[in-house]
Amino acid sequence: MTTLTPESAAAPTEASRRPAPGSGRARRLLSYARSSVRRTLTDWSFLAFVIALPTTMYLFFAGIYGDQIAQGGVTVAAVMMVTMAAYGGLGAAMSAGAEIQSERSTGWFRQLMITPLTPLEFFVAKVIAAVFAVAPAIVAVFLCGVARGVRMPVGTWAATFGVLLAALLPMVLLGVVLGLWFKPQTAGAATTLVMLALSMIGGLWFPLDMMPEFLQRIGRLLPSYWAGQLGQWPVMGGAFPWQGVATIGVWCAALVGLGILGYRRAVRTSRR
Repeated sequence: MTTLTPESAAAPTEASRRPAPGSGRARRLLSYARSSVRRTLTDWSFLAFVIALPTTMYLFFAGIYGDQIAQGGVTVAAVMMVTMAAYGGLGAAMSAGAEIQSERSTGWFRQLMITPLTPLEFFVAKVIAAVFAVAPAIVAVFLCGVARGVRMPVGTWAATFGVLLAALLPMVLLGVVLGLWFKPQTAGAATTLVMLALSMIGGLWFPLDMMPEFLQRIGRLLPSYWAGQLGQWPVMGGAFPWQGVATIGVWCAALVGLGILGYRRAVRTSRR
């Protein structure tokens, strides 16, 4: 089996191009996923950033508006907890792109090309690693919500957490796409700008109805807006936002296509 860890990267050989007997897709995927998860969870500065920023913003805004009552009879503190968790999860989700930038700049991406790892396995491994980064960001904001006085049934907490994880999938894919299409020197800036745009226009910082009409129309087309809306549904109740599911599905399909093209392009440019 070809072990997919940067520490064991070796020069290309004919034997390394062939999978070891008995190795399969699941084993290759899990090997690379473990390596990606380990790098994500040992980057303490990154974890501190994606946890500290949304929790600080939540505590600040909840301290001003948190005691007000929102639609559905829940406090604004509970609603803001969900949107800030979505914001924190968004930043963590797009970390998949930062890891790809590191792999490309260090030459590890070139080593991956001589392994049996397929583009699909590459994408799935990045999604798994991003989930391990997203979960702490969401949980940290939830803990701040509890400290702020938010009380909900256990089932509501679990449903909100699960829905947010699923709804943030397009942001993981978007981070991968940016990491593959942009050069390592410019990908970081592009990721930051896109993340800010998705947060602001997607209504994660301020309610969408406070914005001009044309921005509201744009915002309702963004996956970040629907991540917040879907995350609020277990808390606020009402009709399930199926439009958001459809929008997120379209984004996922489009980003997977762009990601596959970007992967092939990155492979070509890495061989030069």
